[in-house]
Amino acid sequence: MPGLVDFDFLLFEQSSYAVYGEAVTLTLDDTAGSTVALDLIDETAGVEVLDHASIATVLPAAAVRAAQLADRSVSAADLHGAALTLNGKSWTVNRHSYRPTPNGEAQGEILLLLEEPDGA
Repeated sequence: MPGLVDFDFLLFEQSSYAVYGEAVTLTLDDTAGSTVALDLIDETAGVEVLDHASIATVLPAAAVRAAQLADRSVSAADLHGAALTLNGKSWTVNRHSYRPTPNGEAQGEILLLLEEPDGA
């Protein structure tokens, strides 16, 4: 339809992931140890997350395009416990949250909230 804004193109295709994206291999926490190549934006310095009602916490994170996960047949349920190396450190995905665009979650980002594995 004419007049609609393509937020996917404006926000992700021509800017942030092309400039700031890092190629990462995500190892899923499944019995096969499946791996998936992704482009992530490193936010391990920390992002503000609301943990409980009105209590903000700063946690290490990485952003990935929801469309890229869908293209690789990875669902949000597959992310918990997945492992990756980013910024020279090993991380485990503790949980995730959504950063939708005005066109919905499928065109937005998924924020992977990370923690260092035990013993790291």
